[in-house]
Amino acid sequence: MNRPLTFLSLAVATLLVIGGCGGNSPSTPGGGDGTNVLYTAVKQAAPTFMPAAKSGNRTINDQAMMVAYQLLRNYTYPDDEGVIDMSNIYKVLWETGRYLDEAPTRCAAVTNAADTDLSPFAFNDFLGHSYALGMSEEEGGYGTSIAYGATGDDRRMLASYKWAPDAAQQVTIGVIQAQHNAVTGDAAVRFAQTVQYPPGSTMGGVDGSGFAIRARIDGNSTTHAFELKMAINGTSIVGKGISRGAGNWFLFRCGTSYYCIPAEATEADLAAAVATDLAGVPAEGAAYKDALSAATPYDIATDLPSLDLSDFNGGVAGTPVQYLMY
Repeated sequence: MNRPLTFLSLAVATLLVIGGCGGNSPSTPGGGDGTNVLYTAVKQAAPTFMPAAKSGNRTINDQAMMVAYQLLRNYTYPDDEGVIDMSNIYKVLWETGRYLDEAPTRCAAVTNAADTDLSPFAFNDFLGHSYALGMSEEEGGYGTSIAYGATGDDRRMLASYKWAPDAAQQVTIGVIQAQHNAVTGDAAVRFAQTVQYPPGSTMGGVDGSGFAIRARIDGNSTTHAFELKMAINGTSIVGKGISRGAGNWFLFRCGTSYYCIPAEATEADLAAAVATDLAGVPAEGAAYKDALSAATPYDIATDLPSLDLSDFNGGVAGTPVQYLMY
């Protein structure tokens, strides 16, 4: 069961562990040259919020908008190294998306298996893939496993990771499933992660603490149309719309509150966003309000991974290799 955290506690915890959730892992792939196809495609599909200068995440008072900003704030490598951690979806995509680029040359043949058999987290919305290549690697307190498959222009990846160079202070476990088609521009992501501060640790205190994240994004990098669900501890959001282009809008819902936001919104736009009920959604968001009112958000009690790491099997309690059982 997830320990409830106040939003302030979560924000403080996130700031204090900046750079600590795998961002500088020695097992991070790629040459840092800015090429990362999956990362780029999802950023062109889903909203990417640019920060206000030297804001330090302090300008947004609405909790739902603050969570949206935290999860979808722009991340650019290497400028944001040490500034944004793995509670940000684009940071996660940067770290894991390069596995998709490099998997054909780094992975070896494995017994073909479905994602439902491989994943260390029981997604209830699997993309329904199978994989024929895979690898695992470990260095110090870091570990990564990758499963890869491709059919024509369609590429598929399931990657899991563990960050625990000091397991007495913090253990981060995550898994991301992704699909990208370079011709159609379609991209899909499923992501779940738990950060655990064990009992007796500096961040966890006597009883221990932590936070859990879950997200799914389906979109297109050419049309910029997207749908998403995302949750972090006590806040769950669904969204739909067009993320780029003058005159376009998208709509978010958190509980019974709706937020109509302009495409290419910034931190300032989120700070100015006004919550309405369904009847009050303005004309700019009318095309999406019926779909969002019917959408099922992640259930905080049942859909987020447990802080005790029990939802991630296959090596989490022991060696940080072989998260995916090929």
